[in-house]
Amino acid sequence: MPELPDLHVFAGNLSKRILNKNIASVTVYDTRMIATPDYYSQKIAGTFISDIVRDGKELFFYLANKNRFSVHLMLSGRFFIGNHDEAENIKAKIMGLCFDDNENFIVSDLQKLCRVSLNPKPPRAPDAMSGKFSYEYFSGAIKKSAYGNIKALLIDQKFVRGIGNAYADEILWKAGISPESFAGKIPEEKIKDLYEAIPFVFNDAIQNIQRLAPDIISGEERSFLRVHNRDKKVTGEGDRIIVKTVASKTTYFTDKQKKYM
Repeated sequence: MPELPDLHVFAGNLSKRILNKNIASVTVYDTRMIATPDYYSQKIAGTFISDIVRDGKELFFYLANKNRFSVHLMLSGRFFIGNHDEAENIKAKIMGLCFDDNENFIVSDLQKLCRVSLNPKPPRAPDAMSGKFSYEYFSGAIKKSAYGNIKALLIDQKFVRGIGNAYADEILWKAGISPESFAGKIPEEKIKDLYEAIPFVFNDAIQNIQRLAPDIISGEERSFLRVHNRDKKVTGEGDRIIVKTVASKTTYFTDKQKKYM
């Protein structure tokens, strides 16, 4: 599943390709996933995408006519840009935009889990990289969760949007905190470390993805991850990587990460 750093890079690369191009037509390919194709066409066709913004685990496509649509790729959703013949060969298409230069932008998903929403309501929880995600908010929620699992809290999109399974492991590793810890038992100084690890890990990941896959608009690039990496048995520091189910997720960590119980 693409996570926050992947989506940040997708947004930049899609912007280079499709911003300000007139949308000649909209095609809804799967009416089980988008039940109102005529409404989508009415709101999207005949205008252009003026901005593409990542927010949480979604991309928001802002239109010049003041409408917007969002895409949550979920596990296997993908974006594609190409000509008509190339677009015809894409499997499991959900929605497509055809621009007036005959280039096509397609959203697809083999698993049929991807969500496309027109003019969605603003989300309530803060984005992990936004100014609204303050230390006061973060530490307050952790302290209230006396016996709640810290990894479960980090990936709870009702608490903070954008942190997924892989990067929760990277953040906890960076902070030196075991994913098996009780959130409310983590001392103040380690809460601070955890909070500061979030932007560090995400910014580092964005730089690595841009370096390794500069044109990426789908899939994920994770070869650089320090601990959540199935190809690694030990970290760069030589610590053995433990793989275990925590918070119902396959979790990667080391015994150097302290457990607070």
